[in-house]
Amino acid sequence: MLSTHLLAHGITHLTDARYFAAWYPDYLCFPLGEGGLSLDYFLAIREWVEGPVCVVELGGDAGAAYTVEELRDAGVTHALIDYATDAGPFRAAGIEVLTRLPVAGYESAPDVAERLNELSGTVLLDFTDGGITWSDLADGHPFPTGILKTMTEGREVFIRIDLTPDEAMAASNVAHGIALRGSGEEKVGYKSFDDIDDLLDALEEDV
Repeated sequence: MLSTHLLAHGITHLTDARYFAAWYPDYLCFPLGEGGLSLDYFLAIREWVEGPVCVVELGGDAGAAYTVEELRDAGVTHALIDYATDAGPFRAAGIEVLTRLPVAGYESAPDVAERLNELSGTVLLDFTDGGITWSDLADGHPFPTGILKTMTEGREVFIRIDLTPDEAMAASNVAHGIALRGSGEEKVGYKSFDDIDDLLDALEEDV
């Protein structure tokens, strides 16, 4: 078991889904549409994966591939949308919303806190969008880790940030959980998870 909560996103094949599911994440997020899955394939994978909440991941063109009504009628229960996307239609359709909030390197802590406070529900705070690493935060850029912890306290916020296994535990202590991204298979049905293994091994609870 991990010592923190886990959200995995960008999952486009069953190999990734099964790998992350074995680590007991809270959420598995699957992009729909161009470059992602069809709705039918998402629904099929959801049947094969037990435990985590399976989420459709929609980018800035949310609704381009499938309407909110189509998602609702297909039985989709959760959607990960971008900060700029209106959550109202999803909530009106009974779909629980998770929000990806990107963080740019030029943004101050008050800037990020203001946007974060506009949101309700689960948030994926994405530092990779601005090229910000854990080492940058540890050095106080764009703001210190202590401020990040205060900003996210009491909220279900998962941070997506580039970090090493040695940094993983410190990063897990500043927010509700960690977000990791899936990637393509090296060949059908096969993929090496060595890099992610090292990160997740560092986050395992001592038994």
